[in-house]
Amino acid sequence: MKGFWIGLLMATACHGALENVALKKPYTLSPTPGYRHCTDPDDKIQLTDGVFSKGYFWMQKGTVGWHNVLPITCVIDLGKVEPICGVSWSCAAGTAGVAWPQSLYVLVSEDKKVWTCLGDLCQLGTENHALPEGYATFRYATDRMKGRGRYVCVLAVARPSCFVDEIEVWRGPDEWLKGVMPGQRTDDLKRFYTESCVISGVAARMREDLRIISDQAVALGYIAVTEELKARGADLEKGIPGDAQKMASISLQTVLPYEGVHKRILALNAPVLRAAGVVRPLVWQGNRWDPLALTDVPPQSCRAGIDGITIDLMRGEVRGEAFNITNPGDKELDVELAVSGIPDAARVELREVLVTDTLSRKPVAAALRRIEPGAEGVRRLTVPAGCTRQVWVSSLRPVGEQSRSWLSWVSSCWASLVRGGEAGAYHGVIRLASKDGAFSKGLALSVKVRDLDFPKRPSLHLGGWDYLQGKGDTYKAPGNLDPNLALMRDMYVDSPWATWAVAPKGAVFDAEGRLQNKDALDFSVWDAWVARWGGARNYCVAFGTGVSFNGEKMGTPRFNMMVGTWFAAWVEHLKKQGLKPGQYVLLLLDEPHEPGMDARIIAWAAAIRAAKLGIVIFEDPAYADPTKGDPAMFAACDVLCPHAPTMVAQGKPFRDFYLRQKEAGKTLWLYSCCGPAKLLDPVTYHRAQAWLAFQTGAEGSFFWAFGCGGGIGDSWRAHLQTHNEYSPYFVGPDSVMEGKHSEAIRESVQDYEYLRMLRDKVARVKATGQDTPWLARAEALLTEGVAEAVKAVTSSNMFWKTEKNRSAMDTVRVQILDALDAEETEKRGER
Repeated sequence: MKGFWIGLLMATACHGALENVALKKPYTLSPTPGYRHCTDPDDKIQLTDGVFSKGYFWMQKGTVGWHNVLPITCVIDLGKVEPICGVSWSCAAGTAGVAWPQSLYVLVSEDKKVWTCLGDLCQLGTENHALPEGYATFRYATDRMKGRGRYVCVLAVARPSCFVDEIEVWRGPDEWLKGVMPGQRTDDLKRFYTESCVISGVAARMREDLRIISDQAVALGYIAVTEELKARGADLEKGIPGDAQKMASISLQTVLPYEGVHKRILALNAPVLRAAGVVRPLVWQGNRWDPLALTDVPPQSCRAGIDGITIDLMRGEVRGEAFNITNPGDKELDVELAVSGIPDAARVELREVLVTDTLSRKPVAAALRRIEPGAEGVRRLTVPAGCTRQVWVSSLRPVGEQSRSWLSWVSSCWASLVRGGEAGAYHGVIRLASKDGAFSKGLALSVKVRDLDFPKRPSLHLGGWDYLQGKGDTYKAPGNLDPNLALMRDMYVDSPWATWAVAPKGAVFDAEGRLQNKDALDFSVWDAWVARWGGARNYCVAFGTGVSFNGEKMGTPRFNMMVGTWFAAWVEHLKKQGLKPGQYVLLLLDEPHEPGMDARIIAWAAAIRAAKLGIVIFEDPAYADPTKGDPAMFAACDVLCPHAPTMVAQGKPFRDFYLRQKEAGKTLWLYSCCGPAKLLDPVTYHRAQAWLAFQTGAEGSFFWAFGCGGGIGDSWRAHLQTHNEYSPYFVGPDSVMEGKHSEAIRESVQDYEYLRMLRDKVARVKATGQDTPWLARAEALLTEGVAEAVKAVTSSNMFWKTEKNRSAMDTVRVQILDALDAEETEKRGER
């Protein structure tokens, strides 16, 4: 097997044939392994049985596996205190979303009370051998440890899955049984894990930034700068461990840059910027959706800077623009920003773009926080030495709209226009000046508000499996309930989701299956959820049906009667709340992809339809080839919601299948559920989905999952997250914050509305029998324009880091805006 013996060679270098003192020894695992393809009763003995798995690793019963749990601990009892020189961990990764572990901490103890850390096997076990590319088995192994103990604990940090088939512990020399042993000590493995995750993540970030700056200088050919960086970088690298340890004791947050050594490392980029020709602070502009790193060197085409920015929009919508400030100096640049000349009809706000590290240790500039004006309307922003910050410009809502005071945080300025006011062209200035007077810049700001009204309630349905029923704690952050609701409403969410927990409780059925106590059913959770989401257009419930209901197997006459009368009581109740049955959207079983799942959907849907209740049956089939699904399953649904990334990947056959379903009377929505969300492209993944929806005739756009903060309900503590974060915005224990990805979703809803408005105007003009140049241009925008807008949307372009053209959607949007405006102008002229 490829890579199997990599790592073992160095482990035998010092001690020859090493004695495995863990062989056949008992151990305990926490949490209990649960990966269904390899879990079996022998998990309790397989890690020290001396047998290595053969074949596809995580499908073998000799492998032990976990999914979406952290941390994982394996404590081996050696039976007596032994001297220990090394450990090996045999695993596999490289395909199917399985990644190599981030850390494998080895700790030893004589009494299971006080533990001594011997090191991180992920670091020690790869010092002389790189991890293999693609799918491979690999044996992390080292004999460079020194310690003693009866108990050996391997604390594994692996996301989202962890697989291992054998652990070995190698005996050291007898003289180690006496004397003081080196290593960090702890009496709390949980605290050790938390601190170690932060230390590891912070240190990795600093080392990676040091490498990036050095590589950048080399790539640009700056020889003198490269030599300078080597000397300064070597000194700074020595301080990384101590500074990372300090960060773990001060803050667990992953907002960049970190203080101390990290800022000094980033300052090494200043001479690189100067060598590139950026010798004074530079205000420049790229595409607002392009990824931006703190250490980016402005492209040659942008080094002349910019003199102004323009935002073009309808009344009542949200649009944004951005500019960047690069500081080539050796000290921080404290910038004051002031906006003047813009009237209340197009008031603007400035927002910083916060740079944060992620669970994948790939920083993103995405979080947006409002820069509150201080005295005399002055806002302040700090640009670290050698770094670039971004400013996003937004127009404030008219007075009386919901407050955004709960938004807070961060660094990198981004300017967005939020629900502009009266029509007209407004011109102002954003003045930037350093506190020391060495830098100043006047940036022209033009806001063009068209004489067109964006509807208060757009036509595209939007939702994100938010699950805010009950305490709102599905994603472990109930303290942010109110701001989370406010932000989703602001993004145009009109189709919230709940779990089966909202279902009425206490049902009693007779022998034939008739509900006996509909007036006594407990609807309290449902009622509270509906009230929480008052005014929503759809109330979506992810039911998760099984093969029986209240003990009755599906498919029997009694089952059908039970399901029918129970849902009938539910529908009767929601009617009393002023809702219509068609507002109840029922997901019977999530992502059906095999015959047994199809059969459940068919059986449940048949029972519901027989009761003629008007409930909307929704499914999100997960067949890569939908022709493999049971036709009766598709026929049983009212709404079919295919996976947009799969549609992009599979191409015309997949799309045509669902277009035929639409022709047969089905309503189409689209959804996406890839992750980590912050690493996905705001344009080709988030914003594009609404364009794809329009192109396929779909009426809804859904994303997994609004508010999902990586298993801990916190975007700001990425190093402690247990699995991928799927929320397009940033969540904390008691707050939320907009991000570029959620802004892209908001704009996508507006884009869809532009297309809908143009399509309706085209239909009205054609109904009059007119054949005008405007009509030809408008029809081309609805076909060729949309195709151009999504041209960059390919399977290989879904992640943010991939270079691509991100301007097409904005270009086509403005062309549509011009077309709508021109048609309205002609109508006004005729009147």
